[in-house]
Amino acid sequence: MVGSAAMKKAVTCENCSLDNLCIPKGLSQSEVESLGEIVTRNTIRQKGEAIYHVGSEFKGIIALRSGSAKLLGLDRNGNEIVVDFMLPGELLGFDGLATQIHTCTAIALETVNYCRLPTQQIDLLVSTMPSLSQILLQRSGEQFDAQIQRMMLMRRTAEERVACFIIQISERLKARGYAELEFRFSMSREDMGSYLCIAHETVSRIMHNFQAQELIEVRARQLRIINKKGLLALTLE
Repeated sequence: MVGSAAMKKAVTCENCSLDNLCIPKGLSQSEVESLGEIVTRNTIRQKGEAIYHVGSEFKGIIALRSGSAKLLGLDRNGNEIVVDFMLPGELLGFDGLATQIHTCTAIALETVNYCRLPTQQIDLLVSTMPSLSQILLQRSGEQFDAQIQRMMLMRRTAEERVACFIIQISERLKARGYAELEFRFSMSREDMGSYLCIAHETVSRIMHNFQAQELIEVRARQLRIINKKGLLALTLE
């Protein structure tokens, strides 16, 4: 069993395994140490619990250390739709940065462990760490780019959308040092359908067809990519 001292050391910004993906990337050692002193760490949410709600007060930028989450928005009729999925090492909370009120709800898809950079510290840190402002701008820009890619994805067939989605998750996990060909696939068919704007029955049918073609294998919440080239070929059609 790992001792409490070792556990405490493991979750500091200086020692976090996500240091090349989270806020600390691009900061100096002294800046990372200063950041580590104010970040709230080891906050846990269980599957189905909210990290924050639409309309709630913005309390800071959140970095997922483990687990995944979905971001829910509201359409013009007040219906919830999935607007994004977040993976370990990714930042969320930007939907509340401009107005100080969240425009989305973040829900844990499984047990998640996250850190938070408190809102009251952001302005102070930015004034003393010019590079932090650039990093936060870059991260928010990456999420904006992801939404543009999602809009472009809507022009493709349902089969291409599902194939692209699986490939994107694989590539994002690979960039974070996780296995790219076999991973926990925590998204439900309903959530995938909402995100991809297709019926969840269609998602299920396409996933079944991909398995029949031996492109992927799905067991419980584990997905294994058997033929990545085959999946990629579908995204290039």
